[in-house]
Amino acid sequence: MRRLGLLAAAAVVLLPACTDDGAKRNPLPAGPTTAPEASPQPLPSPSLPPLVNSDGCQGLIAPAQIQQATGLPVTASQGDGAAAVAQYGQAVQTLGLNAHARMCPFGSAAGDQVTVVALTFPDAGQAQKLWTTIASLETVGGVGEAALSDRSKTLLTRRGKAIVAVYLVVAAAPEADHLPQLRSVANTALARA
Repeated sequence: MRRLGLLAAAAVVLLPACTDDGAKRNPLPAGPTTAPEASPQPLPSPSLPPLVNSDGCQGLIAPAQIQQATGLPVTASQGDGAAAVAQYGQAVQTLGLNAHARMCPFGSAAGDQVTVVALTFPDAGQAQKLWTTIASLETVGGVGEAALSDRSKTLLTRRGKAIVAVYLVVAAAPEADHLPQLRSVANTALARA
């Protein structure tokens, strides 16, 4: 679990905010009235590079399915999902495993967050090997062949050659028992993992 927790933390993509500070800029200092010499170097661009928005979810689960399962008005979050997915793939390779990873982040203006991560292995043996490294969560039923949860924010489940992790933050009640919503999201994702 610690490893998956670290992976989840690494998967969070923080994007810098852009602000127009034009009113705060100092005018150029007065200089000589002669024309400046041409510089062989181009001037640096004052704008930030474009934000990356790539699909790491690859059709695993849609915002409408998340809304139905949780009752939260979420939309797909922006970011470089493909890069986050690559990190999950690299992490399982460090354990000698191979997996097709998909990551689906969702959020709302109120601060609600739902992230679904699916790892699909070539066979059930590899999924089981990763599953045995997970500890420190309570065993729960009602989803997959095996499931572990803290009943509030995290649910991990395994079925066949797939492992699905659901991370949920309900801004209005972050510590409440959200196990029914976690199960519903996980069952929906397992159907496509």
